[in-house]
Amino acid sequence: KEKRVTIHMLSQDQKDLSQLHNGKLIILPTSLEELLRLAGEKFGGCSFTKITNAENAEIDDLDVIWDGDHLLFS
Repeated sequence: KEKRVTIHMLSQDQKDLSQLHNGKLIILPTSLEELLRLAGEKFGGCSFTKITNAENAEIDDLDVIWDGDHLLFS
């Protein structure tokens, strides 16, 4: 089953999810590289290198992402 996640761009002055208002709902792609590329595309050509979850834990494996998660890109 495909996972749906909400992606957010985290700027340097934003510290947590409560400050974010620019979420985009996407279907989780099949690789981290594709996820980073897709997030960059959705947020106007940004280049991201880090993905964290709502608890500020860094994501380095798609298997730890659950359906409905909020992912923050920086």
